Order: sequence, then C-alpha cells, then structure tokens
Amino acid sequence: MYIVIIGAGNLGYYLSQLLLEEEHDVVIVDRAEEKCRRIARDLDIVATVGDGTDPAVLEKANIKEADAVVALTGQDETNMVVSLLAKELGAKQVAARISRIEYDEKVLKKLGIDIVIHPEAAAAGYIEELITKPGVLDLAFISRGEAEIMEIAIKKKSKILGKKIGEIELPTGSAIVALYHQGNLVIPSKETLIDEKDKILVLAKREISEKVEKMID
Repeated sequence: MYIVIIGAGNLGYYLSQLLLEEEHDVVIVDRAEEKCRRIARDLDIVATVGDGTDPAVLEKANIKEADAVVALTGQDETNMVVSLLAKELGAKQVAARISRIEYDEKVLKKLGIDIVIHPEAAAAGYIEELITKPGVLDLAFISRGEAEIMEIAIKKKSKILGKKIGEIELPTGSAIVALYHQGNLVIPSKETLIDEKDKILVLAKREISEKVEKMID
C-alpha cells in the first residue's frame, strides 16, 4: 500500500516504522524541517516539509495515488482539513486523530474521514492494523451521534456576509471547516471573505446547531 502520513511526531514516526517493516510505501509530511530530517535519516523515507492543509503540498506527496492518508497532527481542525482535502484529491481511505468532538457516521463521511483515532487509544500498531487491513475495524475508534455537519447558504441578509473567517465568533463546539465558492471547495484561512451565494460547512455539536444557524442565517 502507498500511505501518506501527515504529522512527524512520535506517533507518526513509529507508525511509519511499522508500515515500512510490513513493506508498505510511506511518505510523511510535516511543517517542522527538523522532524522531517530526523525521520528521513532514521527510516530512509521521503519526508516532505510543508503544511498538510496546502493542496500543493498534498499533491507533491502524490495524494491522489494514496491507498490511505493518516492525519496525526496535534490539532483537530488541521486533521479535519487534511481529511477533506485528501478525499477531494483522490485518497482512497482517510484516518484522522480527533480529540474533542464526537461524530456519527454521516459527519465522518462529510469530512472525508473513514476512521477516527482517539488520542487516548492511539497506538501505532493498532493504527497500522486499521489502515492496512480494511476488515479490521474496532468501534472503540468511532464515536456516534453527538455532532453534525451543516451546509448553510449565504444570502443577502446573512449576518456573516462580507466578514472574514477570523472575524466570525461561533459558540464553543462549532467551527467553519470549509466553504464552497463558485462551486469550488475552499479550505478557508482567517482572511477568507464570506461572499453571497457561498455555501459554508459548519461542524457543530447537535445541541448548539440551531443556535449556530441563527447566528449565521
């Protein structure tokens, strides 16, 4: 299998080591040049210095040919964005380390995530089993029913029309994870402006979803 790992921390390091021992092809991506140098030197693999939320970096890692992408950064938001992009760019399977919000299967599908890895349960050997043997899926890694993805169309009277993403204050337990602008998926930065006719994808806990919608609509 060809596997791309985003995040060259300890977990990414040991997972890469296990996958190489099983003769899989592995590429790792991390922002930290020092981590990339270390893992490339120790394991003799391709380590790309770059932001895993940058489509150009993922394309350089040949993400469209990936049998699996594993997002293991320390930030939930980063791992969710990586997952969205990876599926958009053609990755067959995506696993992501997520710590704060519980998800049901519909939410996972919309985010492009096939397997959720909880940090407290994360072990390199277990993750290796999950991504290389599709029939092995422990439900301990999957949480259900506590959150949803809302797709909200921006209209002339929308409260966030014309605002930058960084200026929008949503309740704790919710986040804008992507938007569709002129039919194209955009992973927003803090400077991204909300335009009329955009559609935004908001991840929110079910108990606050109505409140979030009222703050936007």
